[in-house]
Parts: sequence; structure tokens; C-alpha cells
Amino acid sequence: MKILILAVVLVELLTVSASESNAIQLINKGNNGGTVYQTVNINNHVNVAAFNTYFGTHSTNAIIDYNAGLIVYQIPYKRICVVSRMNRSTFPSISQLENLIHEENPTLHALHRNYGISRKVVKNLYQLGSPAQAMCGGFTTYWATEFQQPVAVESKACADVHLLILNVNLCGGISLF
Repeated sequence: MKILILAVVLVELLTVSASESNAIQLINKGNNGGTVYQTVNINNHVNVAAFNTYFGTHSTNAIIDYNAGLIVYQIPYKRICVVSRMNRSTFPSISQLENLIHEENPTLHALHRNYGISRKVVKNLYQLGSPAQAMCGGFTTYWATEFQQPVAVESKACADVHLLILNVNLCGGISLF
């Protein structure tokens, strides 16, 4: 009986997820000739977009949580996450983001963002909501501030993160490389 109930719940979840989410997958060549796999999953039911770039040891991920108003970047090879408040006046809505991704040449309308990473560690991931908790659990997580132009904030290192249409410049007082 428990298995039957679990099966019914899973079918319901999958039906809702399939009807209210959108997944895009691309395979490109990287600058050094290697293969880069990129995925974007947009779930309108929970108002979250997840970007993933798989490129060997330098893979990166990002979650845009529209409900919490947060953008979370994960750099797994350094075991860090960077969290910033979303500037809702300049960041596209989830439907606009979906339209940008489906454009024939999305690189023409790429979103460029620049962040200064502080040394301030996020001590309580629960305050960020479940998507950020899931992405950053077990990683050192830092706060960042969005700037119009790249800025050096006690700069030890900068990293350029390319997630399909999302091009990000992360600079700060932490070592990213």
C-alpha cells in the first residue's frame, strides 16, 4: 500500500513538473577545444531557473530564485558559493529569461553581471531558502554585491563565469583559482 501511494505521489509530481518546467540543453566547444555541456532548467511552478555548465574540473552552476530575490553561483572546484540579491529593476523576469533562452541567437542578448564578493561568510543558509540551501550545503558561501562595471574589492582574483546567456564577472577578496 505504501508503494502504491508513493507511486501515485511521484506521478503527480512528475506531471506538474513536466507541465510547468522547461529544460534546454546545449553542447558547445570550449576555448581550448574541449566539449562544454550547458543546461538550463526553468521551473515556473517554484519560480526558479537553474543554469549548469559542465566543463571538467571548472564546471559551474547558478540558481536564480525569483521568490527569494536571490542569485546563487556555485563554483564546485573551489567548494564555494556566492550569493547576491537580485536587482529586480534590471534583471529579466522568469518569462523574459525563458524568451531570451529560446531566441535563435541568445548570445546577442546575453545578460552581463559584475559582482564584488565580500569576505562576509553566510552563516545561516536557511535564511536563503531551499534552492540556495540545496546548492550551497557543504560549501563556504559568501555575499556579493552587483556593480554596473567590474570592480576590484580587495581583489585577489576574478573569475568569468559563462552560463549560456548569463555572463558573470566575480571579483573579490577570496581566491577563486
